[in-house]
Amino acid sequence: MKLLVIGCGSIGKRHIRNAKAIGISNQNIIAVDTRDDRLQEVKDYGVEKVFKDFDDAIKEEFDIALVCSPTSLHIKQCLTLAKLKKHLFIEKPLDSSLEGSQQLSKLVKENQLTTMIAYIFRFAPSIEFVKKKIDENTIGKILYFRGEFSEYLPDWHPYEDYRSFYMASKKQGGGSILDQCHIMDLCHHLIGGFERVIAINKKISNLEVDADDVSELIIKHNNGVISSIHTDIFGRKHKKFFEIKGEEGNIEWDFYKNEVKIYDIKSNKQEIYSDFEKDFNISYQSELKHFIESCKNKKETDIPLEVGIDTLKLILAAEKSQDTKKEETV
Repeated sequence: MKLLVIGCGSIGKRHIRNAKAIGISNQNIIAVDTRDDRLQEVKDYGVEKVFKDFDDAIKEEFDIALVCSPTSLHIKQCLTLAKLKKHLFIEKPLDSSLEGSQQLSKLVKENQLTTMIAYIFRFAPSIEFVKKKIDENTIGKILYFRGEFSEYLPDWHPYEDYRSFYMASKKQGGGSILDQCHIMDLCHHLIGGFERVIAINKKISNLEVDADDVSELIIKHNNGVISSIHTDIFGRKHKKFFEIKGEEGNIEWDFYKNEVKIYDIKSNKQEIYSDFEKDFNISYQSELKHFIESCKNKKETDIPLEVGIDTLKLILAAEKSQDTKKEETV
């Protein structure tokens, strides 16, 4: 299958490298980006067809579009691609607004397109392990979820000025609550759908960004579970973790330690599991393989468009809650 990669920043280039690693030839990869330096990097990988203009690139022959452009462009570009009957792999989050999402959903169904939102952590072996334990009712009825993603923005891309990175601009879809929505998706994936949220979402640090740098969400799920989620882009010691509390035990996950702890009340013991794949890029390859195979077999992916819409609804309700200072319906 032929791939068009839209946006050749760090994630776009990663997907190109991984496409090649899983057997996609240079001749079956097309790339588009507005920056010459990024296109040169892609050429250095061996990709021959590169474009600076989106409208020129989509005139080419391809089956799949990997949408890795700034968040605020996602739905607009996907609408154009869906009309051309292209399968859609969309970097998270779906967009910075829901405008056009229903039209996109309709086009996807009418044209029988395969879609996927790139919530990469679902493909981490440690998360697959946690999901299995929850499905096996290892800790009994779940009562509470608490998660945190905290990373210092200037550390993300040390090779460039963070102030020029789209993450520094809310207009482009940057900010903590949008970009760090992986933890919200993990909450959705492991606990269930969202019902209501009350939140704080604002800028409080000295970072030179025109976007929120922190969010605190208290969520009520449809199944009655309560979740607390924190994100920020100013934390100096990077953290990605969550804990889940059930009637019969607790589960803790730590990305940087690459481990899962499970406490069982019956044995009064905590087991530590850390025999997981160390190379996180393998998860990216698994993600891409899953999407391509789903396209070939005309099947729905594990993370279809509707999942992206659900998580974006939570984010938008949280942003509204910041303004109203009230609990909002998701």
